[in-house]
Amino acid sequence: MSRRVRLDRAAVVGALLCLAYLATAGPAHAQPKPVVVIQSGEAATLDWHMHCDKNAHEPDRQIFDTLLRRNIKTLQLEGNLAESWRAVNETTWQFKLKRGVKFHNGEPFDAAAVKFSVERMLNPKQAAPGRTSIATIDHVDIVDTYTVNVITRAPFPLLPVRMSPGHCGTVGIVPPKYLAQVGDAGFAVKPVGTGPYKFVEWVKDERLVLEANKDYHRGAPAIERLVFRPVPELTTRVAALLSGQADLVSDIPPDQTGKIQGSGTAHVEVSTLGGFVIMVKMTNYLMPGPWQDARVRKAINYAIDMDTIIKTVLEGYGQVLGVPLEKEAFGFNPNIKWYGYDPERAKALLREAGYAGGFEMTLHAPNRRYMNDIEVMQAMAQMLGKVGIKAKVEVWEQSIYTTKWRKRELLPAYMTAWGGAGVFDGDLLTSSLHSKSALAIFKNEALDKMLEDAQATSDPERRKAIYFKAQELIYEEAPIIKAYQQAHIFGVSNRLDWKPWVDNMLFLSDAKLK
Repeated sequence: MSRRVRLDRAAVVGALLCLAYLATAGPAHAQPKPVVVIQSGEAATLDWHMHCDKNAHEPDRQIFDTLLRRNIKTLQLEGNLAESWRAVNETTWQFKLKRGVKFHNGEPFDAAAVKFSVERMLNPKQAAPGRTSIATIDHVDIVDTYTVNVITRAPFPLLPVRMSPGHCGTVGIVPPKYLAQVGDAGFAVKPVGTGPYKFVEWVKDERLVLEANKDYHRGAPAIERLVFRPVPELTTRVAALLSGQADLVSDIPPDQTGKIQGSGTAHVEVSTLGGFVIMVKMTNYLMPGPWQDARVRKAINYAIDMDTIIKTVLEGYGQVLGVPLEKEAFGFNPNIKWYGYDPERAKALLREAGYAGGFEMTLHAPNRRYMNDIEVMQAMAQMLGKVGIKAKVEVWEQSIYTTKWRKRELLPAYMTAWGGAGVFDGDLLTSSLHSKSALAIFKNEALDKMLEDAQATSDPERRKAIYFKAQELIYEEAPIIKAYQQAHIFGVSNRLDWKPWVDNMLFLSDAKLK
């Protein structure tokens, strides 16, 4: 047995022992066995405004609050820290705030905290990663102690959405006085919010402990203590769940569900609402080649049997979308039926475009970023081979992959995903396909113009019409290989009463112990 294998096994054993300790240890006033949430990695910071990191967002969602939230049953926005909101005019949104709410340190929540939070994210010197998502906001005016007006430079119909839970680019409310006392560095490791749980301690690479906020404005959580644990190794995460040392594990792969369901100690919860919209993007200008021809891009789509890939590779945990937009989203065009599986039509289009003999291309894939991502790309490559396209799959470690897509080096085609983040709006098309977006390798000026017009239009019917036309253009140009939406699979201990929320986001304030 090699020394590395011995060390790896020792690390697994050590992690499980530490989990066992955490499941029973803790101060006398804490519940005997806190709820343990296992994540795939460690957070770099707990400052909501300063990351786009899933491993940081999940504990942050327990610590911080937003002005609005989404009703899980209707998907409509509703009040949270704000009691009500309205558009005063095309460039002014007014929020009436809930009274009597306090931050965990006793600091009052009021209009000054809202103004500070929004303008902190907007400050270029702050360098908040999500700043571009709210950059249309100019400033915030305080009307009175519990009323604010958010002023935008242009119509910004998505502003209420940005004030509700999501990922990068949504505004969490932070305490201005406490931040002034501890500074950004202090706040990053010992955060204070108005949320259902208070920060207790953070031992890097070991545990992050939170305790219930008994004074939470929506009611005290039933679970007294949460422990977040970073465990990069999948098998260790599943082993901890099955041994009763963990209560909640996200991103379970399909091949582990049977083991969990039959364990007697845990079960699987599946969320299909929201979540990653996954696509393979193709360039039309950054690298010369057959893929610059729309007929070739259409042929590639006809060559892919995505229904079979989802049924086999993903074991049914997904659905074909075609266009990269959730079916529940505002502006989704149900009239468009994306290219079906038709290899003969694919061959005909290739002949028409002058590539009857096929060609070679590279498909770039991340290493285990999405559910069975490598296998999905390999299945696509195999199907393309049947119509004469020799596709090679190139797999990259995640950090290298991220760097390369930022530099637009994953050409001519690469797999990526755009999380809906609870937005449920056609604006996701802008994030994924506008030529100036961070992920873009495709350029079409007419599409750019449509998406920009939709962003700046406050009339819902006009916005919907623009998004419908944009999707028709996307269909004709075929800048992506059929988008699909993966389900999210959670492993949950049988002692925990918890159901998934929207878009793989964890909220534990409503969870209970059985």
